[in-house]
Amino acid sequence: MKILARSVASFLAVSLLAVAAATAAHADEPELPVVFVHGFSGSAQQYETQALRWASNGYPKPVTGIDRLFVGFTLDQLDAFIDAALAETGDTKVYAIGHSAGTAVMTSYLNSSPARAARVAKYIGIDGASNATCPGGVDAGGAPNVPCMGVWGRGSTTRMVGPDHNVYLSEQGHTQSVTSAESFAAQYEFLTGKAPKTTLILPEHPRDVEISGRALNFPNNTGIDGATLELWEVNLLTGERTRPSPERTETVGASGNFGPWPVSPLRRYEINVIRQSDTGPRHNHFYFEPWIRSDHLLRLNISPLNSTLANAIQQHSGPHAGASVARQKEWWGNNDVDPTNVDVLEVTTSIPLTSSGFVARVLCAFLGQFLPDHCDVEPLGDIATPGTAPYAASTIAMIAFDVGADGVSDTSALVNLGPFLSGIDAYMPAPDANPTGVVSFHLDARRESRNQVINTPNWPMNGNHFMSVNFREWTQDIETWLECRLKRLCK
Repeated sequence: MKILARSVASFLAVSLLAVAAATAAHADEPELPVVFVHGFSGSAQQYETQALRWASNGYPKPVTGIDRLFVGFTLDQLDAFIDAALAETGDTKVYAIGHSAGTAVMTSYLNSSPARAARVAKYIGIDGASNATCPGGVDAGGAPNVPCMGVWGRGSTTRMVGPDHNVYLSEQGHTQSVTSAESFAAQYEFLTGKAPKTTLILPEHPRDVEISGRALNFPNNTGIDGATLELWEVNLLTGERTRPSPERTETVGASGNFGPWPVSPLRRYEINVIRQSDTGPRHNHFYFEPWIRSDHLLRLNISPLNSTLANAIQQHSGPHAGASVARQKEWWGNNDVDPTNVDVLEVTTSIPLTSSGFVARVLCAFLGQFLPDHCDVEPLGDIATPGTAPYAASTIAMIAFDVGADGVSDTSALVNLGPFLSGIDAYMPAPDANPTGVVSFHLDARRESRNQVINTPNWPMNGNHFMSVNFREWTQDIETWLECRLKRLCK
């Protein structure tokens, strides 16, 4: 019995030492605010999904991102943003993450002065500048002042951010390497010292979900001062508004900030951004998949009135719809490495001919090809083609409109609109001043387990309407709080 007692005591002592050692190791990794610095033509939206994953793991500190000015950005502005994050929590350091051109910003920041480097506890550079050593200098013993890590998408595996911690995601694109679950797991473990409990986005109780964010001029990231925002509940099958008035209305100031607004994770929504132009109110209709937990990095990006990009699209106005179809993951219509790792995005417009109303819209949207005498159906087919979404590119938004306003589509080649954008000659008829049909966007995304569908009204471009169709870059089997509870993942 004495031998057994000594064995038990010894086992308990070793176990307690192990627990103490693990606790001490995690105590060395404090919980600090996480600050994301985006790349060229980007915004904090590139870190929206990862912020949801941090929250799903119960992380208690803010996870946020700066919307850098496209022109006129300075390191002093990054100082001010970090100051605000630290003031919110009382901490003296942050964890910093840079992506693409944002890695050059962060390298410059960390190397600019010891005082700035001292404000960053750890740094992660994602698919950007390659550095053999960690930026921020070394201490007297030669260890980096700011421990660093690199996360890399497809491409060379000789790239690095510091020699010790680099992760290579060879199947993933430039933006996907920021937003993927695999990238999150690597980021979380490096910053906290432990693996995340989950890489899922865990649903919240329906009464707790709210959204907030900014309405921004693309790509300058200045607020759309004076714009009116309307939040509408819409029908899942047709995208049409379910009530005569919006759930919320808010006019934004120079910051572009809006919200927070309560939303239901069981419903679909449209956010309409209204700006005043020389030809009357200009409407940008944003459509989304459901928000299953609170989202505070929502970004509504719109080209300024009379900008080069806006004019390049607006000159093709006519009795047809136009839409920017976006997600934070590259669109690939072909793949030079793995032909199976591609996206299929099918678009169909259907319009009732002999009657109107909700039932007619639904019948035409889902059975229109069988009702030729009652429905006008315009199937575009897959618009993510090798020409419009080439593997060699990093297309984030596919902007579809009827080039030349001639009623003819050509989805074989892109219309050059700038970095990360693909213009697509796509005819989506909208012959009436008010929408009478449905445009269905059906996505079979690469390496995802579920198809995704967003249905919208066919808003006419010649009525000063344009649409932004926003897909998640992820799918998962758990979509509701009840499912999450049944799987014992949510409290």
